[in-house]
Amino acid sequence: MKTQELHINQLTVILAENPGKKLFYLLTPFPLPAQKVESWVQAYHCSMAVVSGMDWDNDLTPWPAPAVPKGTEPFQGRAPEFLKEMVQTVVPQVEASMQLMPSRRALCGISLSGLFSTWAYVQTDLFHDLGSISGSFWYQDFVQWLEGEASQETSQANPERRCYFSLGNKEGGATGNATFADIQAQTRRVVEIFRQMGYTASFEQTLGNHYVDPEPRIRALLKALS
Repeated sequence: MKTQELHINQLTVILAENPGKKLFYLLTPFPLPAQKVESWVQAYHCSMAVVSGMDWDNDLTPWPAPAVPKGTEPFQGRAPEFLKEMVQTVVPQVEASMQLMPSRRALCGISLSGLFSTWAYVQTDLFHDLGSISGSFWYQDFVQWLEGEASQETSQANPERRCYFSLGNKEGGATGNATFADIQAQTRRVVEIFRQMGYTASFEQTLGNHYVDPEPRIRALLKALS
């Protein structure tokens, strides 16, 4: 197994290659230990590129929106620029460095990067599969936007393109920030929309709140999409 660290502009990418032809792009808020990434590619017979170093609040949001929580900086909505960087620069450099021609690519994220991955998956056909862990589908107008995209869908989506969504059973509700209160219903609505568009979309309810240890959730995602 070959593991390496790649630096592309502001980004750090941890690469772990396995003979399997599936390549997971996982967007995280900070670099993950190489040994942990190695253990995942060995267990799920895939390759991985773990991408970090983006401006989390701004590069991963699809359009400008008010601050959450109040008193912080508003979201700038630079996802279109970051997606262009991923498609034109990151993916080609990663796959050239790994000397890999994957048969399938998956774009995966957690929280705001789950939101970005879901938004980006609709924008480009570069990625075959989608994974979102606790995606920030509370983001202003996101569910309505996705409903609009579904209503304009003119071609049948390929059911072999798979989407996996998970959410902790303690996320949302009336006890925390009101912006996040409906995340359970919002996430299920996103899953329903992808199914309506013809994708194979699955949902898994995991244990805990938004900040629980992410490793079991990442493993569940990899298992579902491998």
